[in-house]
Amino acid sequence: MSTDTDIYDKAVAILDTWRAMRPGKKFFGMSADEFAETITASGEARKEHDQLNVQIGEVLGRRDKADIITRRAVIRVVNGVKGDPEEGEDSQVLAAMGYLPHTAKSSLSGAARKLRSAAKAAAAATEAEEVKS
Repeated sequence: MSTDTDIYDKAVAILDTWRAMRPGKKFFGMSADEFAETITASGEARKEHDQLNVQIGEVLGRRDKADIITRRAVIRVVNGVKGDPEEGEDSQVLAAMGYLPHTAKSSLSGAARKLRSAAKAAAAATEAEEVKS
């Protein structure tokens, strides 16, 4: 018997052995041909699964290529909104598209710098306290 754990592979190995060694004998009231017919659905499902995996790979490849073009288009449109004199980097349209307005980015950058400075000062104070102890 096959050492493979896949049930269909085991069934095929059994069928091959059966046909080679006891072709005319019935087991459990079943002939080798009846057994072959019984396991056919498992084999067909595996073939279909393999074909679908190939198709999925092809679709994912097409999607990835299309996404490159989509990504470029998104960047161009967003840059177009930013560069539009009536819209600009603080445009409500840009915010509605899911982008952070320029002034918000500036505010966040400043706040982040302040937080980093405060964290460094707190770490230095903690270190100084530990040295004193």
